[in-house]
Amino acid sequence: MKNKSLSIVLVSLAFLACSKTITIQEPINTYEAGTISYEEPVNSYEIVNSSSAEVPYIRQEPVVSPTSVPVIQQEPFNISPLEAFDKIQENLDVLVLDVRNPNEIPQDGKIANSVMIPLPYLAQKLNHLDKSKTIIVYCHTGNRSVEATKLLRSHGFNAINMRGGIQAWKRAHLGVVWK
Repeated sequence: MKNKSLSIVLVSLAFLACSKTITIQEPINTYEAGTISYEEPVNSYEIVNSSSAEVPYIRQEPVVSPTSVPVIQQEPFNISPLEAFDKIQENLDVLVLDVRNPNEIPQDGKIANSVMIPLPYLAQKLNHLDKSKTIIVYCHTGNRSVEATKLLRSHGFNAINMRGGIQAWKRAHLGVVWK
């Protein structure tokens, strides 16, 4: 409430073009939140004489150090089934990886030419995958494929999770095979 009242007074002063300007002398406090650290100004207000009709409030935004922000990989982590379909059609260097169990295929089918490695065995089979290919990972609804994508990325693969799994693929009216 105190800040709101102060804001109203400051705006009023700006509109009246008074001869007083309030500036902010801001010492800095540094905080750390996980891997990101930032600095936040601590507000202290001082009235100074001014003959101009300046806006009587100057505030600096908190500073985030670029070195404290984790590097994000260029490729997206998640794509939609339609984006996955386009990538598959456009690029021969794409591998589609199914991390479901084999007994799920008779119920839902699978994406044509996809390779199946069930999630519990994926860590043991990493040496069977080509790091030069983009790997689009899917499962039934998208939960297991997120875990598989994280595992693959942690081992240097360019892996992308297909959101919604085979269910979303079928809802987008994209074809499946049953073998």
